[in-house]
Amino acid sequence: HSGLIKTYLGSFALSIFIIILYMHGTN
Repeated sequence: HSGLIKTYLGSFALSIFIIILYMHGTN
């Protein structure tokens, strides 16, 4: 289960990071 949680949190954090970069890029 820990591996699955790590993968989920990793992809979630990556998505947030990309969204932040995108918003900074558009500003």
